[in-house]
Amino acid sequence: MSSILSRAAMRAFFFASVSSLGFSALAQEAAEQQTPVDAAGPQTVPSASAEGDVIQITGRRPLAESEAAALEIQRASDNVVSVLSADAIGNLPDQNIAFAVGRLPGVGIQRDQGQARYVNLRGTPIRWTTLSFDGVSVVSPEGRNSRFDNIPSALAKQVIVNKAITPDMPGDTVAGNIDIITRSAFDNPGLDINGKVGLGLVSFGGGEEVDSSIVASNRFLDGRLGVLLQASYYRRNMVTDNQETDPYLVPRTARPNDRVPRETEHKLYRLTRENQSLSFRTDYQIDSANELFFSSIWTNYTDEELRNNYIFRFDQGTDAAGRNYNSARDAGTIDPVQGVIYGARINMNTNSLESEEDIYTSTLGGNHFWSGWDMKWRANYTYTADGRDAPAAPNWQSPSSAADRPTLSYDFRDNENHQIRLFRTAVNGSSRAAGTRVNAIEDLPVTFVNISKQVGGDETQAYTLKVDAERELDFAGMPVKLKTGALWTDRTKKSDDTSWTATRNQLVAAGIEVPEITATGSTGAYDQLFLNKPYLGRYGLGYSFRYHSKSALEKFANDLVLSGVATRNDTSGNFWKVGEQILGGYGMAKVDFDWGNIVGGVRVENITNTGFSNSSVGFITVENEDTLVYPSAHINWDINNEMKLRIGATSTASRPDFSVLRPNLTFNDTAQTVSGGNPEATPEKQIGLDAYFEWYMEPEGFFSAGVFYKDITDVLFTQADDFGLDILNTGGIDRSGYLFTTTRNGGDGYLQGFEMFFSKTAQSFVDNAGLPDWLGGFGLRASATWVDSEVTVPAVLNASGVVVNPERKITLPGTSDEVYNLQLTYEKYGLSMRLAYQFRTAWLNGVGSYVIVGGQLVPNGNGDNYWDDDGELDFSIRYQVSDNIEWFFDAVNLTNQNAIRYADSKNFPIEDETFGERYIMGVRFNF
Repeated sequence: MSSILSRAAMRAFFFASVSSLGFSALAQEAAEQQTPVDAAGPQTVPSASAEGDVIQITGRRPLAESEAAALEIQRASDNVVSVLSADAIGNLPDQNIAFAVGRLPGVGIQRDQGQARYVNLRGTPIRWTTLSFDGVSVVSPEGRNSRFDNIPSALAKQVIVNKAITPDMPGDTVAGNIDIITRSAFDNPGLDINGKVGLGLVSFGGGEEVDSSIVASNRFLDGRLGVLLQASYYRRNMVTDNQETDPYLVPRTARPNDRVPRETEHKLYRLTRENQSLSFRTDYQIDSANELFFSSIWTNYTDEELRNNYIFRFDQGTDAAGRNYNSARDAGTIDPVQGVIYGARINMNTNSLESEEDIYTSTLGGNHFWSGWDMKWRANYTYTADGRDAPAAPNWQSPSSAADRPTLSYDFRDNENHQIRLFRTAVNGSSRAAGTRVNAIEDLPVTFVNISKQVGGDETQAYTLKVDAERELDFAGMPVKLKTGALWTDRTKKSDDTSWTATRNQLVAAGIEVPEITATGSTGAYDQLFLNKPYLGRYGLGYSFRYHSKSALEKFANDLVLSGVATRNDTSGNFWKVGEQILGGYGMAKVDFDWGNIVGGVRVENITNTGFSNSSVGFITVENEDTLVYPSAHINWDINNEMKLRIGATSTASRPDFSVLRPNLTFNDTAQTVSGGNPEATPEKQIGLDAYFEWYMEPEGFFSAGVFYKDITDVLFTQADDFGLDILNTGGIDRSGYLFTTTRNGGDGYLQGFEMFFSKTAQSFVDNAGLPDWLGGFGLRASATWVDSEVTVPAVLNASGVVVNPERKITLPGTSDEVYNLQLTYEKYGLSMRLAYQFRTAWLNGVGSYVIVGGQLVPNGNGDNYWDDDGELDFSIRYQVSDNIEWFFDAVNLTNQNAIRYADSKNFPIEDETFGERYIMGVRFNF
């Protein structure tokens, strides 16, 4: 009910605000003929003193400055874009790029541990949005799933979200491209130093938050040489509470309407997240026609995760009569919502995980004017790394005797707070009963199973050469701009890891005390791994526990590896390497008319993919080649001096991720199955139409509305079919007819939507109404996007050709029916405040499988899983202390929004995670 009410309230507030604030005075405002840039500049307000003198009170308006600069770029563009720009002293309003672009229309944000990370652009999957730095495409450390939380906003001068692609842009995107325009010393006339220092508090767990950055630039040699240095550092210590109840088991034939979980668990996190960056750029203007530059950017994102994980396995327990879980389900004695499980098994792990992502990209380039041609060239090298180290991951579980396992009382009636209580288990023959209450989970025995250590991850290297040339000419009396260019890119991504494991038997054989809890209590080795530290979260767990020690646990694992007790695992089958070579070219023309312009052209790309891996039959090498043609056209009609209509038709394609194209394969001769990557996967394609109306109001204000449609083909899904290749045929066995489960093309569908954006202050209304001047500082920015999508999930067949997962239709992963952004602002006399709310309705997160049970189509396990409605309320305030100093305060997630995931239906929640509020305060400086 709460999500329905909030959705209705968002709709009502959006339309009421847009209709009531500013439109009544638009005609009068337009007569003032003041440009948006002028309106955003420093304001001077006269005020009478006691002596009758006039005092000039001047204050910056950073939000208005940022928007004015962004609208100037948007207005001049030849395609549909949304732009985020730094203010007059180079500051973006949010810490990372994901947070920043989440304020733009048509952008939905996916969060991890409460932090904005991925972008769903106009309702599309995250893999369909690409990333660029200064126009050069960069593959994110994770591959096609572009992450934006690992890019600090301090790097950016502007962020341009291209929603409709032109031929001079790479065509490897279905949704669009996010281009990060970095800073240059040529942005300023001389020496410029700006930055910020902030310190904050994370309410959940009481951790600290640090946010700092500095940018220094200067120009030399009479301004012809520019040098810029930038650095930033961000850290946040936090805890999160996570409860998960899944997977849900396939209903029994006797009771096809009953869905019960296999287990419920608590994941209790302590996190340290760090994000840092360094960049260097130098520009040299040789003369008025020639300019060279070199830029180098490094970003690093480290996620240190300490997790206490307690898993309560329902399926390993019984009912009161001693019947096992499935028999009890058939008998109807297992209630999926509230009940008791006797002799449930506890699986326990206390992991120390450490993921680290790096982006290093360097570009040498030039801009030249030769013989009437504007020439641009870029030579780029990019290295990215996606580390997934797990320094220590131990596992324990309950003994096999029911008397040594807990009885579990559960109450799942509140979807956001699944309650459990622990008791001793009393055994009387085959019967079971709840004994005395257990308040500390370490009062129950757990047996040490093993501990593992892992190092490794993915690395990507890319070399890119890019050349563009354009010139203006007159054709039949019409000004025409011709543009052509070529691109060569060579990318290689490889994945490799190494791991070790030590079991209980290996510790015993080596004479090492085993860390576990027996019937008489915990061993000394166990106690050395844990801390006497109070619970930092807020959940009512129903039991107490101890956090583990990171240093002690990692030392224990390292000692086992160094001493040779731990065995190195054979991970050679996990190695793979995929290459991607792209040779592209384009030609386009822009024809100017009195009423606007037409831009059209075509891009052609030839892609060669190579794959190499180690498998159970030895090394596998594959190669595939494809040529794609992307025509596009855009009409930009200037209705009058303020209004513009854009119509565009595009065709693009998103290539499969490197991990999908990997050729490492495993087979099972008994089951006659093969699983792994799919080197034969082809790009997902779209043909799109866009129609947008834009109103650049005078003296200030902006309104836009647009519709978009994409016809989508060859969507990738996990499917099963005949293998069809002979590369696994060894030992006289033909495996080409085995059932191959992998990611395949097959789904066709559409995506369509409507987008609105409105931004205006109350200043014109206040002036016309003769109201007090201070009221003119209030403003509103509001955007809304409504999206509808549908795609066909192909049927899945077994080895005999029998349909086991019928064809069905779903929404695209990442599509929220509604996405809203509301910002209430106030800027006057050096004070700038923003209350911002982001809201999106539920969206499909992962596509599951379905089977027929008792004549009904039911989820095979969880089925499709969704993230529930998500909203976040943030507040920021900035005050200009002087021309050089600005004080700021930011409050994030003020409503303590949690993240909820569910299986097929909201009646079956999978996950509920809580993060808490965050506050940070500091100063920005500019000299």
